[in-house]
Amino acid sequence: MFIHCVLFRIKRTDIPVYKRDCVIWKKEARQYPGFIGYHTLRRVDKKGQYASFYMWKKAAHHKRFMKAHHDRLVSLSHCPVQVLGYYNFQTV
Repeated sequence: MFIHCVLFRIKRTDIPVYKRDCVIWKKEARQYPGFIGYHTLRRVDKKGQYASFYMWKKAAHHKRFMKAHHDRLVSLSHCPVQVLGYYNFQTV
């Protein structure tokens, strides 16, 4: 399994907007081969920081999805997100 994680900061008041944006991303990803699931977590030790995890069967599935849809989905998103980092994980 391949997991793509985005660590970001948003204002608490923007959480509902972020959730609506996630519905757009998740809806697109569900239609794409290899997508397993998605979750967003709140960091308990850092105020305003969250992490979204997108799980794929293989890294190649994620790469194809991002190449085909990333720019368009970013343009459809409304929440002002300050990205702190991108992380990729592979199960062993």
